[in-house]
Amino acid sequence: MPSSALRNRNFLVYLSGALVSLHGLWIYRVALGWSAWELTSSELWVGIVAFTQFAPAVFFGPLFGVLADRFDRRLASIFINSGSALNMAVLSAATLTGNLDIAVLTASSIMQGTLDGAHTPVRMTLVPSLVSRAQLQSAIASNSIAFNVSRFVGPAIAGIIIASFGVGAAFAVNGCTYLAIVAAVFVVELKPRERREAPAGQIWAEIMVGVRYVAGHATIRGLLLIVAIASVFGRGALEMLPAFADAVFARGASGLAIMTSAVGIGSIATGLVLARRGRWLDIGVVRLTVLIAGVFIILFGMIDAFWIAVPVVTALGIILALCGVGSQILIQSLVDEDVRGRVSSLWGMIAFGGTALGSVVVGSLSAVFGLQSTVIATGVLCAALAALSSRA
Repeated sequence: MPSSALRNRNFLVYLSGALVSLHGLWIYRVALGWSAWELTSSELWVGIVAFTQFAPAVFFGPLFGVLADRFDRRLASIFINSGSALNMAVLSAATLTGNLDIAVLTASSIMQGTLDGAHTPVRMTLVPSLVSRAQLQSAIASNSIAFNVSRFVGPAIAGIIIASFGVGAAFAVNGCTYLAIVAAVFVVELKPRERREAPAGQIWAEIMVGVRYVAGHATIRGLLLIVAIASVFGRGALEMLPAFADAVFARGASGLAIMTSAVGIGSIATGLVLARRGRWLDIGVVRLTVLIAGVFIILFGMIDAFWIAVPVVTALGIILALCGVGSQILIQSLVDEDVRGRVSSLWGMIAFGGTALGSVVVGSLSAVFGLQSTVIATGVLCAALAALSSRA
């Protein structure tokens, strides 16, 4: 059993700030998805806006990874989170003054997606800088628990804020929560690391070093392939929850908040297990979870009753979190320190970029073939490709 990172005061300070910020993230995501649906009543636009949240991680992820390996991660985190707070202030002002339309919402989502994409490798490399190697597995799992506690609580808070004060207030609250992680990162002590200085012209070469490292490491390469399948066909389908909440279940913003929270409950359970994991976690287990996720996505697409759908998405939260967090634990335990930022950025590029691709594809096809039929087909592909991935 890994040593508990919760005994590390330095990590606890960081985790406390991250927990506040993560609640804001989920308030934002619920408000963003609901705004897109409210402004357009279009599954396609819900998918497009979801795509813009994650697309920058695809296009710029490897560059962000190089920067995370090159530069001071503390300053990078403070700068990026301060930028996120400013972006939320602008979006909130546009909403509260009646100037929000789908173009403004999409532009703000692209900006936030860029900031989140830049922060992903920084965030993933900060945690190993806070704890000992013996505490690393516990720290990653504890970070996941915090993420998914916020996924459970944040949407519930979002539902209350949106129902009481509107989406503009929800965006404003998210902007304030970034200040907590800025404060935490400012005060924590990071383990010293050697940073090499490299000329700007070598950025592409440094990206390729990370790519070749992954290509030559069979386990990390296999894990990233599985994460890609889970992101495109698993998480991509879940990005359609705003449309399901209204068009299928007729539950509105409160139904969306309940389902998003249900996914979070399942993910919390997974985090608690992985914080005390044994020898059973390996690439085969991660692959199996994605196959099972495909089966549950098929089931979700067949359901018309809201209170049957809730336990199904809870199960999906358990399963997809085991893939996401389990793959992070395995990769961070295996990767060499000098390429940690670049490999982390590739994980982020695939995980978030796959979700972006999946959401826009599922949204586009849903507009033509129907939401539930498209999600059922997505589940079939998820299960089939997970089964075939062992041959790659």
